[in-house]
Amino acid sequence: MPQDSEYWTLADQVADLRLDGVTARVDAGRPHLGVQQLRLDSVDFDAISDGSLLALAPSDRAATWPAQLADAYVRGPDLVASYAGDENWPYAPQVYWSVAVDEPRREIVASLALVVSIQTNLLDTHPRIDVRSNLRSDEVLLVSVVGDDLLVDSHVEGVQGIDSRTSGCGILWRLAGGELSYAEVMPTSDFRQLAVAHTANGAVESRWELFAEFLEKGVIRRARLQSLWVPREDDVQLVAECCQSIANRPLPLTT
Repeated sequence: MPQDSEYWTLADQVADLRLDGVTARVDAGRPHLGVQQLRLDSVDFDAISDGSLLALAPSDRAATWPAQLADAYVRGPDLVASYAGDENWPYAPQVYWSVAVDEPRREIVASLALVVSIQTNLLDTHPRIDVRSNLRSDEVLLVSVVGDDLLVDSHVEGVQGIDSRTSGCGILWRLAGGELSYAEVMPTSDFRQLAVAHTANGAVESRWELFAEFLEKGVIRRARLQSLWVPREDDVQLVAECCQSIANRPLPLTT
């Protein structure tokens, strides 16, 4: 039987999102496909994303998600998926895709949060999960705030150097057409590395590397990413404000 909330409909592990002109699809059993069939008013993001938007993968070498889906459900603005590891990948991740229905800034067109948790019952493990997005755009910027200083870097390529004094940093795609920008923001404490690559067909791929450190048995590690669509004219300031506030935002209720 399909599960319904005000925002999600879940049937056979595939969830459809609907919210104020935003529609999208997430296959909870195949999170390596990312957010699919995303439309924001008249913008079709499948047409400008070259293969991935918020796609989850365990490493550079893996093309598919290695863990079996154990449970999936919807609850209000959240789509929640739990996974069971095996001897080849002995981790038990849980992933939340959460619609930001109470975003305090009215200028933000839409927002979707991704929260990834992981744990293991083994000793001496070093998990790794990457979050990848790939979009064609007019320009890509790296945005962060150190104290009262706004830092904006337009020469974004390779592994990014992140100032340890920042609470969060964001990558900003200025999409073709001049009206809309897309951004991803993470607290600096929640990721190990951010790498950016320009592809031959004019797209830019981001790769947030999570959980590369040693993971103790029974300990839960958690990382959160905020994606947002904002007007081009005020995009840097809105992303900077998200960089400052993301570390203090409450995590979704866990199960």
